[in-house]
Amino acid sequence: MIDAEANTKPRRRTRGIVVLLATVVVLAVVVVGADIALRAYAEDRARAEISSSLPDTVDGKVDVEIGGFSFLQQYLSGTFDRVTLDAPALSVDGVPVVAHVEADRVPTDLSKPVGAVSARLSLSEDAVNSVIQVPGAAALTLGDQSVGYDGSISVLGLTLEYLVTAGVSVTADSVVLTPETASLTAGSTVIDASSAVNALLDTSIPLCIADRLPQGVTLTSLTVVPGSATVALSAADFTLDETSLRSTGTCP
Repeated sequence: MIDAEANTKPRRRTRGIVVLLATVVVLAVVVVGADIALRAYAEDRARAEISSSLPDTVDGKVDVEIGGFSFLQQYLSGTFDRVTLDAPALSVDGVPVVAHVEADRVPTDLSKPVGAVSARLSLSEDAVNSVIQVPGAAALTLGDQSVGYDGSISVLGLTLEYLVTAGVSVTADSVVLTPETASLTAGSTVIDASSAVNALLDTSIPLCIADRLPQGVTLTSLTVVPGSATVALSAADFTLDETSLRSTGTCP
């Protein structure tokens, strides 16, 4: 009789452990389910608030993803580790743009600044030409980390057509074209135009686009391939509210 009672004690203890583990698993599932549901709700709310804050000149759907775990813990702390925004078919002043934005240390109160923001904007060649114009030149032709443009200059009373191939780089507020090769044509007329070619090659052209960007947003890189260009942007302590998004920088 004593042996039978002794044998039942381990079984009871095992059943207790199983019940405890099952309870923990169920609670974990409930917490994760609530976390997912609240995250989805917050993403919908953020999507609506961001869309309503966009300037009138910007149109398109913006998808929002809140990263990190757990959502509840981040929400209660007042800051989300990372929020990702994607807009695959955005229109800015009628210009089609593919946008990808990553924001770190995003406060739940959007009237407060975000820790850091990085973005990539991809534009077609036509879209680039609607944003950037080289003074005195026609449309840009995009190449491998280079652009081509043409125009005309006057030398010794003759109008010469030129074609320039330039490398591209950026400063905080401008796209910079640095001519690498240049050619001149003047019909069948033969003249010494070496000084004009040198003048074209010696002059870098900064093209300011600060007035197209929210104030405080700077250019960090520009990648050019035939037919399209992708510009990288960044900002620190940037507020994602209507006022900040509508306030653009200035060009000299």
